[in-house]
Amino acid sequence: MAIAPGFSRNCGTLPCTSTRGRPSVLLQRGFSRFYSQGHFNSSYAGQPSFGMDLGDSGWASPSQNPSDSEKDTSSSQRPHSNGIGKSSHQNASNSVANAAASMWPGYAAPNVSPPGTRPDDPASSQTNQEKAEGMPHRWKVVACIAVAFVLGNMDKVNMSVAVIPMAHELGWSGLERGLVSSSFFWGYTLTQLPGGYISTKLGGARVLAAGVALWSLGTLVAPPAAQLSLLALCFTRMIVGLGEGVAPSAATSLLAKMMPPNERSRAVSYVWGGLDVGSVVGLLLCGPLIKSFGWPSVFYLFAVLGLVWCALWPSLKADDVKPPVSVHKQYAVMESVEEPVEVKGAVEPEKVHVPYSEFFKSMPVWAVTVAHFSFNWGYYTLLAWLPSYFELALGLEVDKSSFLTLIPYLAMVAMMPLVGPVADGMVTRGVPITRVRKICQSVAFVGPALCMIACGLLTPAVKLGADPALTAAAVAAAPTPIIVALLSFAFAFGAWSRAGLYCNHQDLSPRYAGALLGITNTAGALPGVLGVAAAGYLLDITNSWALAIFYPTAICQLVGALFYLKFASSERQSWS
Repeated sequence: MAIAPGFSRNCGTLPCTSTRGRPSVLLQRGFSRFYSQGHFNSSYAGQPSFGMDLGDSGWASPSQNPSDSEKDTSSSQRPHSNGIGKSSHQNASNSVANAAASMWPGYAAPNVSPPGTRPDDPASSQTNQEKAEGMPHRWKVVACIAVAFVLGNMDKVNMSVAVIPMAHELGWSGLERGLVSSSFFWGYTLTQLPGGYISTKLGGARVLAAGVALWSLGTLVAPPAAQLSLLALCFTRMIVGLGEGVAPSAATSLLAKMMPPNERSRAVSYVWGGLDVGSVVGLLLCGPLIKSFGWPSVFYLFAVLGLVWCALWPSLKADDVKPPVSVHKQYAVMESVEEPVEVKGAVEPEKVHVPYSEFFKSMPVWAVTVAHFSFNWGYYTLLAWLPSYFELALGLEVDKSSFLTLIPYLAMVAMMPLVGPVADGMVTRGVPITRVRKICQSVAFVGPALCMIACGLLTPAVKLGADPALTAAAVAAAPTPIIVALLSFAFAFGAWSRAGLYCNHQDLSPRYAGALLGITNTAGALPGVLGVAAAGYLLDITNSWALAIFYPTAICQLVGALFYLKFASSERQSWS
């Protein structure tokens, strides 16, 4: 092999000197190249050696094709943890750089990039830019998506509170209340699969904007529709559901493209936590607004806020956000991780193939689907019926009913900052991702199920439309503080699903995460249609809140927990 001028033949170990006592230009270039690509590894007696075949001289030929060297050393580019937060590559690189600087004054150590990147790599420049700017742009997009979810649930819960004065004004029965509340889910169910498919093809940003605009317009026309007929009101609520139905898949597509694995649980927790914040904000505002300005005010105000969001969203250019590639490479050896997929642009939209037939053959997909249905049976039923429950079962007025309904959602919001970091921390410490998802989802199922059983045992049976004097004793005997506390614990435990089933789609296939969520959220929307309406029907025929809401919810959650524990997985699927 040819030897560069100035090199000793026996320079198998560093440092190597030229005949003039200074490192040659080739040596400096070699430092820069091997530092940047992470080829150093720990060796004996603290002496660094290159992770490649160096031949007799210890150096590759200057004429060697760099791409061939990179191919042969792919395994050495992976960082190896030394237990203190730095890779052995970085330690060796720093040691050699310090030794070279001390022996040869004037020698400038090269700019060392993280393992797996070059100094001129876009991932490296992106990391430096993020440090200079503070919050990474992808997290700004995450925050804006979370705001959209806040507005979405505000437009969902406004009917839960407004239905109380509307029912008194328009003379609705319990079944009619249930139909009005469930009509949202008629549209919500219809757009789950189309939303996932379109988001996978076109990217999530435009689909999310279209969804927010649609549900805001549906909310805006609800008050005049209510005066027209019950059917017209149900149609406007279905329009709201059509818009909100595409939002989860659009958000999942964006997150799967933007977020590295060690940030995934936090991002999903923050975005889906927006639903809980929306419930809190909506319930907090609805009672005072209805009392001061009438029930139409909650529809007009919330609709305008959604349209303002639509005007601001395009400025973020969310579909153009790319993940930090260096972090993705660091976690490439973990399950469910792949190189970041750019949904729009990497493949021409018309050439994207979504393997739906393979989805339905996968038991992990069925596990997430069953879990989504089971979890949402309780979540949507309580979301629709809690204000009415506090009014009819516990004898509270609309403003107090709205305030008490707020407390369980506050408990859920308070739990959210803990969920993401704990789950991501377990992943970072090496706990298998499948185990992390099962632990979190088990907490979200079993804890609420036990609370639902307790609430059913403590709730008095109160007949709808009965004389208030006849039910006053039963209402007075109800342990309201204990029931509110149990509901708060149930919602707080439910927050752990954000690091369970809601992350599982991205684990199974980052490329098709939006399409997968479209499938599972279709099943998850069915409780909004079936469960909410069934609760009103059961309440009419049994006069029992336990049999109408609490016991069915507990059964669904326990069944979901067993199925998820048996079949769930976070390993990348073969069709991904």
